Order: sequence, then C-alpha cells, then structure tokens
Amino acid sequence: MRTSVLPVRITTAQSRGECEQAGALFDRVWAMRGMVPSEVIIATVHAGGYASLAWLGDQVVGASWGFLGAHHDEHTLHSHVTGVVADHNSCGIGEALKQHQWLWAYERGIAAITWSFDPLVRRNAYFNLVKLGARVTDYHEDFYGSIDDGLNQGEHTDRLLVRWAVAGCDGVAPVGKHVAQAEWSITTPADIEALRRNDRAAAAQWRIAQRADLRRMFASNQTIAGVMSDGSYAVVSA
Repeated sequence: MRTSVLPVRITTAQSRGECEQAGALFDRVWAMRGMVPSEVIIATVHAGGYASLAWLGDQVVGASWGFLGAHHDEHTLHSHVTGVVADHNSCGIGEALKQHQWLWAYERGIAAITWSFDPLVRRNAYFNLVKLGARVTDYHEDFYGSIDDGLNQGEHTDRLLVRWAVAGCDGVAPVGKHVAQAEWSITTPADIEALRRNDRAAAAQWRIAQRADLRRMFASNQTIAGVMSDGSYAVVSA
C-alpha cells in the first residue's frame, strides 16, 4: 500500500470520541458547524459503515466518512467526505486516507467505492481519475442543492460520480494515468477555487459552459475516459 510522504497514521474511528474528532475535522475543513453531525458518524460506525482519522503524532489532520450502499446492482461503500486540514494539503494524507478506505472495503468483500466531486475542481479530477484510477459513472446537476458551508456557499453543486474498483483487483488498489488521446475534451479552469474568491462572474460562466459540455457528452452516449495532461476531461465513445 502506498503511504504519505509524512509519517501519518490512519486509524478507523470506533469510539464516540473518535467519531466526534472526525466531525470536528470536517467542520474545520468546510468552515461550518455540523457538516457531518457526530451522531450520524457514530450511528454509521455502529451499523458497519466507515470512518477514519489521519494522525500526525497526537494531532488529527484528516478524516474520512462513508456508508454502505448499492450502486448499479453491486454492494458499495459510498465515501461521502474526505478532508485534510489546509496546513497539510498536498502532503499525501488524502491519498493515505483513501488507500486505508480501499483496504477496509477489500477486507469486507465490497465491490467498489463510490463518491462524488465537483467537475470544475481540476486538482480533485487529477486525484480521483489519475492518481487513484477511479472511473466516472454518472453526472448530476445540483446534486446536493444549496449548501451553506465555507466552500460551496452560493454555488451550483453539479457533481460527477466515480467508481473505484475493489473486487477483482487481487488486493492491490487501482492506479490511473493521464489519457493521451480523446475524441474531444471538456476543459477545466486551472484553479476554480481561486476564481470563485476573485471573480464570481467568471467562475459562474465556467459552470455554465462545462454543464453544457457534460450534457452533450451524456446525451451522445459518450463517457469520460480520464484526464489529459492539460487538465481537461478526455471524452470517448462509450
């Protein structure tokens, strides 16, 4: 299993206190209160779902939470949220959390892990499709409706849903790579998060343009094969 560049330790959350630490971490990352209520995390863990903490020494710097589900007639773990504090972004902690989650699912005979992400966020597209090797399965416009947190407030919550294979992988998590060729591509902004802070009108235009491209793609029975080296989505026939 690949590890973080930092001496991070990943543990499953089991006690009420550990579940509360996960909830507090999500609130810190998403700049809101009750992003995932602690009682929901506690109930999920009690019912057999997943929650984990990333530790640097005795400090919690990341967390992940997901619940059991079914998608396209297979048993899945839906990874609803994974977050890392800003001071430790881009240090491999997010990948360590996902690798721990993958192994947890593998040990329980779960077919795949699913989650959603904002298709405008290029760094997340790279992480999900290139680094982890997940595959896009669905697209939903305004999936969550309006979210009043520090990251999504005032934004349309369009999301791509991805599937990360677990079953049939012989105990080794998939990896991806950049796609070299495509029939056409869907562009992404270099840094939509900075654009939202500095030019909300321009950020909104990106959403409109990308939504039109994604509608066209799914209506034409095409799919996203992955991410190209310029950060755009590679579109091919399904």
